[in-house]
Amino acid sequence: MKKILFLALLISSTCFLHGQEPITQSIRGTVVDAVTGYALAGANVILLATDPVIGTSTDQNGNFLLEEILLGRQSIEVSYVGYTTRVIPNLFVSAGKNTQVQAKIPRCRFKWRKIPWRWRRLRYVQ
Repeated sequence: MKKILFLALLISSTCFLHGQEPITQSIRGTVVDAVTGYALAGANVILLATDPVIGTSTDQNGNFLLEEILLGRQSIEVSYVGYTTRVIPNLFVSAGKNTQVQAKIPRCRFKWRKIPWRWRRLRYVQ
């Protein structure tokens, strides 16, 4: 009888442990231009090293919200067309409060180069 009760207790305890979901939290913040401080609407914010990929885009005020992020140290990547992609490493996500981020990303510096060309007279062939 003791063996049956012990086996029933063991099976029920593993069912309870298996059914628990991991504790998650949110990362929220804004993406702005590094020089002017203007909000960048439509910037991409991606949580690195996740499968499936967790990401979002900023709203018209440059605000974003990443939900259901596991607790611990996380890294995010911020990108926008015409701007340098920036990785923000080691964000500490803790239980009980949202993690706040302000990502300042600089514009890309394009190097224009001259393309050599010359005029050529085309001949008309019949």
